[in-house]
Amino acid sequence: MKLSSLILLFVFGIAMIPSQAISQTHQSVKGRVLSKESGKAIAFATVVLNESQKWSTTNLKGEFSIDNVQNGEYTIIVSCLGYKKIQDTISLTELRNPFTLHMSVESQDLSEVTVIAEESRENGTSSVIKKDALNHLQPSSFADILELLPGGVSSNRSLTSMNLISLRAPVETAKISNRENTYNSSLGTAFVVDGTPLSNDAQLQTVSGAVTYTNTSDDYLVYRNTTGKGIDMRMIPTDDIESVEIVRGIPSVAYGSLSSGLVNIQRSYKKKPLELRAKANSGMKLFALGKGFEFGNKTLNVNLDYINYKSDPRNVMTNYSRMTASLRFKDVWNTNSGMLKLKTNINYTGSFDESKRDEENDTKDEFYKNDYNKYRLASNLNYYFDRGIVKNINFSVSGSYTFENKKIRRYRTGRMSPILIEKEEGEYYGEFLPASYLANLKIEGKPVFLFANLNSKLDFDVLGTNHNLIVGADWRYNKNFGRGEVFDVTRPLYAGNGRPRPAKDIPAMEELAIYAEENLLVPIGLNRLKIRVGVRAASLLNVSDKYCISNKFYLDPRFNLSWQFPSFMIFDKLSKLSVRTGFGWHTKFPTLSHLYPNKVYYDAVQLNFYSQNDQLRQMHYKTKIIDPTNFALKPNRNQKMEVGLEFKSGKIKFDITAYKEEMSEGLRRMSNYDLFSFKKYIIESGPDPSTLNAPPTIDMFDYKQYKRFVSYGQSKNGSREEKKGIEYQLDLGRIEAIKSRVSINGAWMYMKYGSDAPRYKTSSVVIGGDDYPYMGYYEWDTSREYEQFNTNFRFDTQIDELGLIFSSTFQVLWYTSWKYSPHNGMPSYYIDMNDNKFEYTEADTQDPILKHLYEKPSDNAFDTERVPITIDYNLKVTKLINQNMRLAFYVNRILYYYPDYNRKDGFRVKRSASPYFGMELNINI
Repeated sequence: MKLSSLILLFVFGIAMIPSQAISQTHQSVKGRVLSKESGKAIAFATVVLNESQKWSTTNLKGEFSIDNVQNGEYTIIVSCLGYKKIQDTISLTELRNPFTLHMSVESQDLSEVTVIAEESRENGTSSVIKKDALNHLQPSSFADILELLPGGVSSNRSLTSMNLISLRAPVETAKISNRENTYNSSLGTAFVVDGTPLSNDAQLQTVSGAVTYTNTSDDYLVYRNTTGKGIDMRMIPTDDIESVEIVRGIPSVAYGSLSSGLVNIQRSYKKKPLELRAKANSGMKLFALGKGFEFGNKTLNVNLDYINYKSDPRNVMTNYSRMTASLRFKDVWNTNSGMLKLKTNINYTGSFDESKRDEENDTKDEFYKNDYNKYRLASNLNYYFDRGIVKNINFSVSGSYTFENKKIRRYRTGRMSPILIEKEEGEYYGEFLPASYLANLKIEGKPVFLFANLNSKLDFDVLGTNHNLIVGADWRYNKNFGRGEVFDVTRPLYAGNGRPRPAKDIPAMEELAIYAEENLLVPIGLNRLKIRVGVRAASLLNVSDKYCISNKFYLDPRFNLSWQFPSFMIFDKLSKLSVRTGFGWHTKFPTLSHLYPNKVYYDAVQLNFYSQNDQLRQMHYKTKIIDPTNFALKPNRNQKMEVGLEFKSGKIKFDITAYKEEMSEGLRRMSNYDLFSFKKYIIESGPDPSTLNAPPTIDMFDYKQYKRFVSYGQSKNGSREEKKGIEYQLDLGRIEAIKSRVSINGAWMYMKYGSDAPRYKTSSVVIGGDDYPYMGYYEWDTSREYEQFNTNFRFDTQIDELGLIFSSTFQVLWYTSWKYSPHNGMPSYYIDMNDNKFEYTEADTQDPILKHLYEKPSDNAFDTERVPITIDYNLKVTKLINQNMRLAFYVNRILYYYPDYNRKDGFRVKRSASPYFGMELNINI
């Protein structure tokens, strides 16, 4: 029986358990929520009866009603943006009149400010970071927020290269310079803003040609290219964020197109004073302003920000600039049967990435420039019913259009290379590239992303058990209408790169998903069992029947279960203990760049008759075309499992989670091979150059027939990732004696990633003047194992009398380690030029020709490389000058401990670190 079927049977069985702990008498809980200061009604406050999971929202008159509630004791929780949360205990033993709740406006009292991430279980294992924590953190990029997560570390991030997210991964694995990084983690992390997702799946603005990590002159292209890699966090401003939830565990099935995690961003939709923010640190300047207006039931929020960054303040040749703007509108209407809420936002993001050469050298005309302009419109319409099984109907729609224009100018040398422009297989006469020239390349991208979602929440009781059900469907559309690479094909940036393909010729990609999820709360004696179980079915539309993913639905069953024990007392403190577990599948479909790769052109020069007289030069070549499209490509699927414990006693909170993730079919670019047969004309057999008065033709020469192995990259499901670890957080709350909130968090992480899929590889050795005659077929595991253990000790000292918050963090990285999976270095077999296969044996490692296929491991190749402890002391200070002005300052690595250590190969590693700092001013008018 399938696991999803077992889960549904389990939930059905639980649902049939009768509730013995609570009387079966039902009634309605009604009331009003008013402002304590003004006495006015508070609209759109959320009222929750915690133990029953029943909830309601207040209408424009502040009224709410929760129907069909069993008699008993409940914790009532009332929350609303801009007001202090109310939490109280009520007893329902008989019919009672509507009651009134009063909420106080949020205070500026520093003792109530929370400047750490708080663990949440509302949407799987996640961390919630609110506005106060963001203000105190002083982020320049959204990536800075990640240091607040368990296991997170602070770092000085460069904004001249892409910032990609990597959840539950050791620091070393996430570095862009790590050539083994397949970017499945960043691609598989969904970013949702105000209920609608962002997408990068139609990004195709990549540079064709010989761009590798080993070519340092091309690093600027590699480190800024997000094609097939996910969302660049540099593009997300932080000043308009009210809260952000980062889900590392198993999210609701309402969220899809993800395999690693979820970032759920909620922005401000409320009245706010004019907020001005100015920040400066080494090489970076940031300016932001925001204002929230209120017109009766309507609100309008405006935000603008600008960043200018130079990787080295002494070098103005490399810089990055970003500008964002957001206009957000909300309106609420009362009706006879409920309340209608509308949220609409219009957004602009522009970035300007630029590199120039020093004007004092010979390459002053070279440059790289990337202009990025994105326009996004999103709306959310939510209708809340006062009564009935259907609690609400929600419809969301969004669309984005991006215009990206990369311009690259580089000096190139022709080196007697041919101009290659033919797009059909065959033999052709050609021309030579100039000895040197200035190449101009323009890459035009116009990605369009459309999204629509419709869902509804239902609430009902069956046999004394309350059910909360959500059902819905969503649709996604990705298409690039750009021209792609545009350049003079006779002056390419890379020799041989003369066959550009317009991005607009690539078909659109559409994804359809339906989902249903049940939330149950089952009282068993004095215990509470909470279950959230659901399934999501997703299919990729508009793909040819040749693809194996065509006309298929992929099921993602997910569940989270928690058991809350009865409350008890410890040292006169009310204490609570709960345990939880979860399991789920998560699916991310391939992007346009994976599904529709450009054709691969191989050209063999058959005649290279180069004369000093340019009128007599002749070039002849043969073109072979390979289509690397992989019709067997499947989506990336990740399986997650976790168990955890949560303990609260008074203000002390402790949370620990153990997790395991397995992804066996991640997306990866892997090598494949083909054989290329061509001729080589013998110059010596041709005519005497002095007798020529025109370029010679190939019939004047003798030739020899040759074969060559050609390898090419192909997107495959060849990446395997395994993650496991333990995350923990201890919050001791505010200790009045030292006026500080003490918290400890960290994680032990293990990650193994690489590939155990077979691959082809030949040698670059030349034998007798000819190409190497064999291709090796390797099946050994290329995985690398990483391990990391860190702890952050944080002291948030709040001195109300002085209006100060000091955050002192000791960031301890106890160790990091890595090692390669062992192998013998030998191919399983090898292939000759006639496509015959031969077993590769131990004796072949000594053969004078076959030995070149043997990748002999060094003596210490599989030793564990371990880096010992490092300690950073980071300081953040916020000074509340008055109710309208705040000054903040931070210094990271103000003190540090980086001891030298010896590597396994005998080398001694000397380490050092440099502090970096910044400050900002916030003004509210």
